[in-house]
Amino acid sequence: MRAIAEFAMRSRWHAIGTSMLAAILPLMGWLTTVIVALVSLRLGTSAGAIVLVWALLPVGVAMYFVGDPSPMIAMVGTFLMAVLLRQTLSWELVLIAAVCLAAIGAFIFEIGAAAILERFAAFYVEILAQIDSSLVMAPEQAQTISLGFFALGQAFAMVVMLIVARWCQSALYNPDGFGKEFRALRLSPVVSSCLVAAMLVCYLFNEALGRWLPLLTVPLVFAAIGLTHWVVKTKEMSGNWLAGFYISLALLFQLIYPFLASVALMDSWFNIRNRIQTIQKD
Repeated sequence: MRAIAEFAMRSRWHAIGTSMLAAILPLMGWLTTVIVALVSLRLGTSAGAIVLVWALLPVGVAMYFVGDPSPMIAMVGTFLMAVLLRQTLSWELVLIAAVCLAAIGAFIFEIGAAAILERFAAFYVEILAQIDSSLVMAPEQAQTISLGFFALGQAFAMVVMLIVARWCQSALYNPDGFGKEFRALRLSPVVSSCLVAAMLVCYLFNEALGRWLPLLTVPLVFAAIGLTHWVVKTKEMSGNWLAGFYISLALLFQLIYPFLASVALMDSWFNIRNRIQTIQKD
């Protein structure tokens, strides 16, 4: 990945060519978004916008024939988040922006890809029926839930691709800069409290707003992952601990995900890092 990033950053045309080629190749669209974000982080909004416009050409053609706007939504959203990160250096603001942009993208997807949403909802209903025949869900309800999952997936995809771009920037120009930045990620008590309040509203008005409940947990989960990296680094633990953590997250997602959100809230309100450092000093 570093070699590809180094090649893309040789010049504007290297970045444009690499991003367009990646957009054409199967399963490589994420690399296009990473390059756009990397150029935006390193060279600024104008340079990133030029690469974005060229990269959108093959992505737009694919969207025209397939009818799926999600790659374009993710690319534009990640570009905006990269611009925000460059200007503010705040991952907290970036994570909040990811929630907002994913929600906007979900509305666009609902309007522009209604047929795809209907097929995904039908697939979701079929899976539920196979698990338990008593689980009957109306198509409208299934589409609502599917849209919430789409927003959650978009938010995670945009943040992960921005993380990869930031890592590439750090590897090329500022070794370990991203590591320090990510390990310091912690939500302020005000932001975490607002997220909890918003989740409570979504829970109370479940029929109208319930779809957004999973999306609101995204900043909390990434903050908890940053805390995990900080603990491993501070305790000088082996990298195998991080590997085990990510494997467990992938295999036990439904169990670990709520736990991570809870840990992030505790860190935000009680500053777990300071408490660990205080214990170490004592």
